[in-house]
Order: sequence, then C-alpha cells, then structure tokens
Amino acid sequence: MSSWKERKKQLSTSLDYDPLTTIPMIEGGSSALTVMQGRIRNEFDRQGCKRITIIDQYFLPSDIDFIIHTFASLRGRKIRVVTKLADPKSDVQKQTHESNFKEAIKQIEKKGIFSEFRVYKANIPIHDRYFISEDLSTNSPCLSLGTSINMLFQSYSCIVKIENNSFKRQIMKLADLCVQGGNEIREQEDGR
Repeated sequence: MSSWKERKKQLSTSLDYDPLTTIPMIEGGSSALTVMQGRIRNEFDRQGCKRITIIDQYFLPSDIDFIIHTFASLRGRKIRVVTKLADPKSDVQKQTHESNFKEAIKQIEKKGIFSEFRVYKANIPIHDRYFISEDLSTNSPCLSLGTSINMLFQSYSCIVKIENNSFKRQIMKLADLCVQGGNEIREQEDGR
C-alpha cells in the first residue's frame, strides 16, 4: 500500500499530462505517426476549427499527405500553409517543388478534400513551425513543432501545445506578415 504522500505526488504528476506536449519518438515506435495524427486531429476537431494555418519553412509537396490525413476529417476546412521552399539546393529544385505544389493543390481542389488549400512562399525569414487554428479563442489549438513535418516522426523532436492567447495572436501576425509579403503558389491562370 502506498502512503497518501506518494499517492498525492503521483496524482500531481498525472494531472499535468497533455498528450499534445510530447516527444513522439519516445512514446511510440512504429505507431507514433498514427497516434500523433489522431491526437492532433482530435484536438482540432473537438474545437470545430475550420481554418488552420501551418507554418513550416521546410514544408514540401510530400508533406501534403500528412496534412490530408491529419486535417481532412472536418468538412469545409480551410488550410493555409506558409513555407520558404527552403529545402531545395538549386533553382531547378525550387521550380520542381513549386510545380509539385501546384499539381497537389489542383488535385485537392478537384477532389474537394478541403474547401480551400493555399500555399504561400514567405519572403521573410521564418524558423519555428506551428499548427494553429485561425479561429482564435481561449481554447483554440496551437502546436509548436520542434522540427519540420517531414522529420517529425523520424527524429527526436517535440510537439508543444501553446495555451497562451497573446502568443497565439503573435503567431497569427507572423503568418499574416508572411502571406502579405509572400507569393501564393498557384497556377498562372489565376493571375498570380
């Protein structure tokens, strides 16, 4: 039998547990991706978040599949991605990534996966990575990622749930600055 003091310590330790503040690779082995996608999806769905911004300087066309599996669960959802296309080593690779983004966006729109899916190439330096609900409220989800989506379940990095509303507003200002000063990646016929 444990003493009240030990039980109290155990309770206080478990009370601050949040499944969205974690290092996924420590928790999970091969199921970490599926488990974390489910946790992230549930958090954004539970709050009914219709507009989500993803900030990740190294976001690649191949990361779109992760976004679909994580966020396509709620009908009418709008996704905005801010990236630097920073991974390519040459202009040719950047053009290839832009082409791949355009094709992926076209397929998403054709299939009606999201009501809107926009990718912006930021022209200002960005480093940190976030998933944030644009439907800012006291409980709106905001996650800080310790690495880019393409490395999230391949290296020991963190996911931290941010609850400070003032900081959430700062992240949204950053996203808006990136969009205002950047270029949307779309087909030429859209006039961009």
